[in-house]
Amino acid sequence: MIKQEFGKSINVLFTGGGTGGHLYPAIALAEELKRRQAELGEIKILFIGSERGLEAQVLPNLGYTLKTIWIRGWQRGWKFRDIALNLLFPIRLIVSFLQSWWYIRNFMPDLAIGTGGYTAGPPLRIAALKKIPIYLQEQNVFPGATTRLLAKHARRVYISFKESEKFLPDALWYGTPLRQSLRQVEKSQALLFFELASNRRTILIFGGSQGAHAINQYWAEHLAELLTQSPCQVIWQTGQREYGSLSNMFLDNPLVHITPFIHDMGIAYSAADLIVSRAGAISLAEICLYGKPAVLIPLPTAAGNHQEINARNLEKNGAAVVVLQKELNTNRLLEVIKELLADEARLVQMSQQALSLAQRDAAQKIIDDIIGASGFNA
Repeated sequence: MIKQEFGKSINVLFTGGGTGGHLYPAIALAEELKRRQAELGEIKILFIGSERGLEAQVLPNLGYTLKTIWIRGWQRGWKFRDIALNLLFPIRLIVSFLQSWWYIRNFMPDLAIGTGGYTAGPPLRIAALKKIPIYLQEQNVFPGATTRLLAKHARRVYISFKESEKFLPDALWYGTPLRQSLRQVEKSQALLFFELASNRRTILIFGGSQGAHAINQYWAEHLAELLTQSPCQVIWQTGQREYGSLSNMFLDNPLVHITPFIHDMGIAYSAADLIVSRAGAISLAEICLYGKPAVLIPLPTAAGNHQEINARNLEKNGAAVVVLQKELNTNRLLEVIKELLADEARLVQMSQQALSLAQRDAAQKIIDDIIGASGFNA
């Protein structure tokens, strides 16, 4: 039990990153903890992540301290570069354990919260060895390797999907913690922000924070056809890498708003009638929060095929339609979208089903439970 002494801060270690799916739940929980400072006293937060992960770009801008370790994810390809990087993995792992030990020794956390990803493994294992209470939050239906390996050392495991209980029977189902910055705005104002018309259906297309090459290539070839055949318009997040070439293709088209990155996803969701996206856990949680019908194209190389498993869960509940990436060489995606846009009743039903799956207060519930389990004494 952690008894807070007068004048002593509560030190909380967060680890988890690489992608937004692991990073943003950690940020949401950190935001919720910081919001409790009047109740708990001063809270100091340290993130441990990777220089190559999204956390290196995002966390400094939010004012959080980030320490990096040398770990890098296992490469699934068979190119010479992939094999060479994998041969380095044992050395990277040892160095990352030592770095984690040093950071934890200096920060002296009262507890550690992990949200998955390869960067979370070494810090959480060191925390467990040092008898620091650890808490895990798992975003995917099928738990990632870090969660599966460390669940037995955790004081609590929190899951985003009830279906995960069959893999983690003692876990608590509270949903995916989402950032406080997400907000709902009037649709008319959201459309005005993107300089789009109010008399057309709006499709929001994105493939994650870095974009998705397969999705971008599909729409480079088929977007003009969709706009001709259906009264719609598009907000399209391409990712930075392919933005230049794609934006030039639709430079003078008023029905297409192309951007490399959407900083306020709340405005984009508020403007959209239909989402076409990958099936990362955070995207799905946000889609449900805003009650948006979705066509999901899971990343086929995702670890454990977790994106398709996530997507099928929404499809089973009537909130989404799944189109596999291998089907992008057919007309199926275009036909599914046209059918949905022409069926108002189905769009409404899918929206209601998505809303029914939303867990709006996940961050609050998780932090409430951590406070209780850790014995914080304000």
